[in-house]
Amino acid sequence: MRQVKTERLTIRPIQVTDYEELQSILFDPEVVRYTRYRDITNTEKFAEIFEQHFLNNIYTFGIETKIDHKLIGFYEFHPEENVGILTYALAQDAWGKGYVAEVGIAMMNYGFEELNFDKIEAHYASLNPRSGKVMHKMGMKDLGQIDTFTVPESGEEHQVMAYELTKDDWKLNQAV
Repeated sequence: MRQVKTERLTIRPIQVTDYEELQSILFDPEVVRYTRYRDITNTEKFAEIFEQHFLNNIYTFGIETKIDHKLIGFYEFHPEENVGILTYALAQDAWGKGYVAEVGIAMMNYGFEELNFDKIEAHYASLNPRSGKVMHKMGMKDLGQIDTFTVPESGEEHQVMAYELTKDDWKLNQAV
């Protein structure tokens, strides 16, 4: 797996030395509130997922700032047939700086060219409309609501929204 560089960031494989920084990110309930990682609440679960999922995985990347080489989050694809469903999370102090869109635009090339996806999808909770805005900035198309989910703590039902980018549309955007 190679590194991908943007103007401000290095996107690279997760390393053993990222353990504490990634654990800090995933243990922040605000960061993981709408992600598949919201149930990682103890060190044993984190150690297991770090070893089995984050290390040596061609679909998972750390996001590191070029200036201070600090891990500020991760970006990953969950492959389902020829579709990559992306998940990302950033430490709270990295929010609002345009990092996810910057990483996402760079990683579309990797997803289509290196991983050979035909389509990349991203899902988000309707309670988090900022994620939808980021997906739009990455050139993805709004699919609207695709599902509902129940918040375990409150029992409230919320909508799952989705965006997608096909390889053909991505190629058209590259030609412009």
